[in-house]
Amino acid sequence: MVVWKDEYLIGVEQVDRQHRELFARFHRLMDALTGGTARHELLETIAFLESYAENHFREEEALQQECHYPDAGFHRMAHETFRRQLGDITAALAAQGVTNLLVIETGRTLFQWLVDHVCGMDREFASYLQQRVK
Repeated sequence: MVVWKDEYLIGVEQVDRQHRELFARFHRLMDALTGGTARHELLETIAFLESYAENHFREEEALQQECHYPDAGFHRMAHETFRRQLGDITAALAAQGVTNLLVIETGRTLFQWLVDHVCGMDREFASYLQQRVK
């Protein structure tokens, strides 16, 4: 399981706080799978992810634009991909209701996002920010 490490910090407190919360939400959803409360937790996770995608992505993209991050366009495309995946999950929720398969799919999507984006792309952005400070 992927766990938060301080090496994932990008040095912007608000962004770092949002990333930590994202990890915490993932762990709550995974714990709910084994604890029998996954259906309830899924609804809370999706509501959180919708807010996260709106607010966090906007703030992160503004910061990247402000500091002239060269990979900002690629980063924004990754955000759009996540928004589409979240839209698919939300549509499935509306069509089918809460199902175990949807809980698992949400967990898989979130896990992949943590590994690829937060632990990968966002760390590259953090390196860029740190180089600009030197």
